[in-house]
Amino acid sequence: MRILTENINKALLLLLATTSLMLWPAAAQTKKMDILNFNKGETSNDGIKSEISLSEEHALKQNGITLKVTATEDGGGCIAECPPKKGVWGGFDVIKLGIFNPSGKPLKFIFVIKPTTPIKYQDRYDAELLVKPGKNDLEIALTGVSTNGGGPLVLKDRIAIWSLSPVEIKKDASYFVQYFRAYTQDEIEKEEKAAESGKSGAE
Repeated sequence: MRILTENINKALLLLLATTSLMLWPAAAQTKKMDILNFNKGETSNDGIKSEISLSEEHALKQNGITLKVTATEDGGGCIAECPPKKGVWGGFDVIKLGIFNPSGKPLKFIFVIKPTTPIKYQDRYDAELLVKPGKNDLEIALTGVSTNGGGPLVLKDRIAIWSLSPVEIKKDASYFVQYFRAYTQDEIEKEEKAAESGKSGAE
């Protein structure tokens, strides 16, 4: 009976080890993640002085979907998630954000990451973005950057909050988020090479 129990325990340990090895490469190979996928109906779960809706306006491709954000008060237009549905950003190097600004003037945005909550201002990460009129392809670094207090930004665990806020936007003004993704640097370089190759082939 003792030998049988030992054999069962060994078999269970072997099964657990094999399963872990099978799952680990799949997780390690994740190089791109849609933080919000508008084409699948995903929207931010929070907003401040904002009306949020899915729209076909200013989509990047035919039948594409964007996130339309309209300020319901002066200084509004913020979107946020607390907690984020997809908040495990460790291992990613960059956030790529597409914003269409339909106004005739540039807008300043602040993108905020709060790794934990409650958190002091000096322990969070604020990235300032300049959004010009029309289409904007923006990048926000996640590695090699510092918090507001000068310490390193650490994203090993699920973050508590992210938010995107225009500064000095007027009531009823809108902007459109076309895509919102996290990337590894390897994946960015791979996509850039593919785009360059596509251009060369078209010439």
